[in-house]
Amino acid sequence: MRASAAVLALTLGLAACSQAEESEQAQQQEPVEVEKLQHVVDLQAAGLAVPPQGSAGQLDVPFGSRKEAAEATLSSVLGEKLASATNAECPAGPVASSSYEGLTLNYQDDAFVGWMAEAPYLPSETRAQLLASEGVTLVEGSSLGEEFVIGNPDGLSISGLFDGSGDDARVVRMWAGVNCIFR
Repeated sequence: MRASAAVLALTLGLAACSQAEESEQAQQQEPVEVEKLQHVVDLQAAGLAVPPQGSAGQLDVPFGSRKEAAEATLSSVLGEKLASATNAECPAGPVASSSYEGLTLNYQDDAFVGWMAEAPYLPSETRAQLLASEGVTLVEGSSLGEEFVIGNPDGLSISGLFDGSGDDARVVRMWAGVNCIFR
């Protein structure tokens, strides 16, 4: 069974304890059966969040989180890790990644530093609808294609690509933080 929010909160809380306390408490902890979380993640400019579900509160995974803690928290909604890789030639330096269905988590020095999303985590709005929203702008002359930015292009933002230039074009990829993108 997938890890639950309650168990994850306990696990993350224990991470703050010393190694001896953590080991002692882990031996005493009994597994708890709780509901599965839905396949939902909020894509944010500063990380990811699992919205409140059932009796579980929101679980935030900000950039800078330890890899182990990020993956433990997100595994409850992302499911099984499909692949792990390392790319030593990224413009931002070596990036390790863990891929799940539709979402890749990026790490540097064992810290969560970025994400890249595809379906089922993309917005359903068309290009025209998104560009009509406040804070969404096209990146003129992008070498990546029909690129857009949500938020401050010079600060915290989410970037993405449309599958064309027409009003009915759809989002095919989004990312935030450190990603291995060659321009």
